[in-house]
Amino acid sequence: MNTRYKILVWVMAVSVAGVLLFSCGQQLGAVHYEPTWASLRQHQVAKWFDDAKFGIFIHWGVYSVPAYGSEWYPHYMYLKDSDIYKYHVQQYGDPSEFGYKDFIPMFTAEHWDPEAWADLFQRAGARYVVPTAEHHDGFAMWDSKLTKWDAMDMGPHRDVIGELEQAVRKRGLKYAPSYHRANNWYYYTCEDGFDTCDPDFFGLYSTPHPAEAPPPDDWLKDWKARWEELRDNYKPDFMWFDFGWGRTAFHPYDKQVIADYYNIAQQWGKEVAVVNKTIRRPPMIPEDVGDFIELDHLRMDSISTRKWESPTYIGGGSWAYNKAAGPDEYHSTDELVDMLVDVVSKNGNLLLDVGPKADGTIIDIERDRLLGIGRWLDVNGEAIYGTRYWKTYGEGNIRYTRKGDRVLYAIALEWPDGPVTLTAMKSWKSADIQSVKLLGANSTPDWSLSGQGLTITPPEQPVGQYAYTFKITLNSPRLATDL
Repeated sequence: MNTRYKILVWVMAVSVAGVLLFSCGQQLGAVHYEPTWASLRQHQVAKWFDDAKFGIFIHWGVYSVPAYGSEWYPHYMYLKDSDIYKYHVQQYGDPSEFGYKDFIPMFTAEHWDPEAWADLFQRAGARYVVPTAEHHDGFAMWDSKLTKWDAMDMGPHRDVIGELEQAVRKRGLKYAPSYHRANNWYYYTCEDGFDTCDPDFFGLYSTPHPAEAPPPDDWLKDWKARWEELRDNYKPDFMWFDFGWGRTAFHPYDKQVIADYYNIAQQWGKEVAVVNKTIRRPPMIPEDVGDFIELDHLRMDSISTRKWESPTYIGGGSWAYNKAAGPDEYHSTDELVDMLVDVVSKNGNLLLDVGPKADGTIIDIERDRLLGIGRWLDVNGEAIYGTRYWKTYGEGNIRYTRKGDRVLYAIALEWPDGPVTLTAMKSWKSADIQSVKLLGANSTPDWSLSGQGLTITPPEQPVGQYAYTFKITLNSPRLATDL
């Protein structure tokens, strides 16, 4: 073999090997993310998250014992001008005598059944579950080796996050414990003999400091280490951090934390996401970093091409159980279904929060709401799961979603009294439409197309409850070109 031929064979072999190596890398989705905003911007939202549309949030912890006002009870019980402080003094005594730590032995979770919770969430139609792993109060709900102030060493003496993970994943649901510790440094007040000033309890309350003082490096390292323990032990399907971690003090760690999570998730073989809840709270991480944006009770007036999520509680004026709330302070099932439909039509997911009692039971009104949503999804779920937004989110009481390029769903938030005309289809021709169906109905509604739009005549009596879905199937693909 002459030298020229040998070189040619060698070049071809190297080229083929390079192509194979590149192809394998592409197939595995292997991308090494660097701790830079430019690198992190490359990540795309997980398809499963975009398909899921509906998740369950859970606020359950030591604050569920007093169950008064909100999950911010531990913060306000140390502020003398607050209603919660006055309530605490009346019910338990001055915080210098009975501090937040004294609620921990009362948090026994004696009736908690993670299997029953997971069963309820599955029946509700949720596709993912987000329990609060550690709220601002500093009490970890998992079996932590980094602090004694956790649910295994105190209170329930159970690995709450771990037990719930097993029950949830058994049912094929995604799981992402939320991490709120960043705000713990700013949470408690130290004065007048409060136990928040006692060194014995700094592991729960953090060390006393001026209100605006940034957390020291050892505290930040502990914040990062706790997240890594939570990450490695429970392999969350997305990274959910509350707003506090966007502060300037966290900037040496924020890019690294995200990059590590993306890279490690590839080793797990997981398609994951990162929430950006730091928008509108400068100085924070850039709005275009992370896979979806989120704010409490977020609503959109129109479609957002940036994927988003709306965490919303069922009611009670609180994310956690509030025993002072009356039934009229809770959303009805009708309102919650309409909320889900509206959010999904604008490219969002709904993360609906429940607040269990300290004993681990979910109150009847919240169970009722979840089961009502589940019954609606049993009939109408195809118009929610796996859908994408259309060229317009809706018109009047109608909301649109689409599946692929040939199926459009028009969801009426109220039952139409008579024929309803969908003006968004006024440029269509009758030959475009293969069929029009009403989900859950035994008969097919009459329809006609004119220059005014698609007119559908529903049955005289409502079919099902709450929102009502018309499924419009086309003869040929065109929905994507309508965008």
